Amino acid sequence: MKTKTGIRKLKADHVTDYLMNALLPLPDGARLPGVRTIMKKTGAGQLAVCQILQDLRKAGLIRIDPYRGIYRIVPAERSDEIRLLHWQLSELNGSGFVGKLFRKLRECARTENRKLTIENAGIRPPGKLAEELVGSGISRAIVFGAAQPDFARELKNRMRICLELLPRHNEQVVPAMRDAPDMTVRQMDYLFKRGYRRIGYLHYGGNDMYLYPIQMRRLLDYYRLMAENGLRVDPDWVFHCTDWYENLEVGMDRMMNSNPPPEALIAPGTALERLYPWCRKHHLRPGRDLAVFSSDDYNERHAPEPTTITNNPENIAESFWPMFLAAERGERVESRYTELFIRTGQTVPSLILTEKHSSP
Repeated sequence: MKTKTGIRKLKADHVTDYLMNALLPLPDGARLPGVRTIMKKTGAGQLAVCQILQDLRKAGLIRIDPYRGIYRIVPAERSDEIRLLHWQLSELNGSGFVGKLFRKLRECARTENRKLTIENAGIRPPGKLAEELVGSGISRAIVFGAAQPDFARELKNRMRICLELLPRHNEQVVPAMRDAPDMTVRQMDYLFKRGYRRIGYLHYGGNDMYLYPIQMRRLLDYYRLMAENGLRVDPDWVFHCTDWYENLEVGMDRMMNSNPPPEALIAPGTALERLYPWCRKHHLRPGRDLAVFSSDDYNERHAPEPTTITNNPENIAESFWPMFLAAERGERVESRYTELFIRTGQTVPSLILTEKHSSP
């Protein structure tokens, strides 16, 4: 029974794909192939073809005249609606970075009497996603956090407006607001000025480092700056964190058992949920026994409050929105970087520059 259901679904998907590919290039009022032609092209039965045609009719994409044929209806362009596409797995309604960013963008849209619809793109391929949007009359899109440039490329070719917000790839396909690249540079400068020389680094690249080019650049900055300052890097001071930080405890055990251990640690903000309990378990006090310099977003309930370098999500939205409006007006829009600031907490105190701290 499951096999038959799977086959029927595959055939239905094939019919839908065939019809959508036939529909999208057609102008309003153009005639589509008849039922028999669709059956022949797709290998599906008459019942399945007719059901999918009814679905397309209800969606407002076609008109069916029993005596004359099937005709294309081009939906009216919904110029007041903007689709924000993302691939986030976490909750967007909380107080986290992405939730704040999306809420601010919605506020910006409302001030212009526009509707910003947030949609998870899931596993849909770029072409399929573009077809769905264009077929629904959507002509303006913001692509958030895409790991590949394919989505922006497809939407650019088919839609009136497409901009990227914090993409994770390096290609320049459409105008984009990108992560500031100098995060580690500023962290290292901050630590050096406060006397730290033995610095550990938790590198986040998930289970597929290809998807995180900006994090790779930051890691290279760490090694470069340590070398430029004549400082050694113990191999145990650096480890790569997996998607859910399952390996954090093992990595911290190895790092803090090195001889000598680091006196400061650069860590992703999302790692603090595991890092703070590890410190408590091993009787290490962040800010006293180990300086912790966090990056990106963090949960405010951590105590002591971490010193963090981050982007302000509200500022990002307020900077990105004029870019989007300028693109709508047909103006030339240049890609930009976000602006970083350091939120001073209680975890990176200044050291007295003794011989101990000034030598590698």
